[in-house]
Amino acid sequence: MYGNIYVSELGVSRHEFNKYHFCRGNSNKRKSRLGVILKGYGAYMYLGKKLKVCEGDVVFVPENVYCYSEWYGEPEIEVVYLSCFMHYENFKYEPQKLELDGDTKNDVLQIAELLSREQPPMFEAYSRFYKLLETIVFKLKQSNIAFDKTLQTAIEYITDNFDKSFLMVELAKKCCVSESTLYHLFQRELGQTPVKFLNSIKINIAIEHLENSNYSISTISRLVGFNSENHFRKIFTELTGTTPLKYRKGKE
Repeated sequence: MYGNIYVSELGVSRHEFNKYHFCRGNSNKRKSRLGVILKGYGAYMYLGKKLKVCEGDVVFVPENVYCYSEWYGEPEIEVVYLSCFMHYENFKYEPQKLELDGDTKNDVLQIAELLSREQPPMFEAYSRFYKLLETIVFKLKQSNIAFDKTLQTAIEYITDNFDKSFLMVELAKKCCVSESTLYHLFQRELGQTPVKFLNSIKINIAIEHLENSNYSISTISRLVGFNSENHFRKIFTELTGTTPLKYRKGKE
């Protein structure tokens, strides 16, 4: 049914945030990910669909589907991913939650712990991961989802140029469609306008600056591509429910 399956570049990543985080998502070169939500809750958005997850859930995100996510914590957010490139035949999926028992979920976390060591025992990690695949692969639901190349082109351009000034009509021309077509494509597939998607990315990067730098609010506003500091504050508050300054003070 699945053909031959093997994996490469097995790794681990741990994502920890406070209160809110927007993840710009993966390109078609991103690895497949198997994640455990340890704290917080959120949603993965892709191709007009939304997959809601909460603490304790296990999620599979394949490498060939563009998927971005929003996270909320009270106040902590923590997600651990095993990631790899998956090489297979007849193996087509979309993001989904997996119903795993406690032992299998612990296997995911134990492999993550092995890979987190200063000198990870890779043979052991791969061996345990393949054994884990034997359990989860038959729980995955295959999909016949379509991939819209125009949407992919638009998303990749926005995520690569979020800090530059460009008009949506210019983006539409790069995608070889009308501005109206681009707008309806985003609404249909992602449930939001291109401008809102762009602003979400800008605010996510602004949050990273607020958490990890001493840049002024004015400087951060400029770094993420806002021409007006007042406009930056307005969009930041709309998306996070608080002002940039209050967000920074909340992290101190």
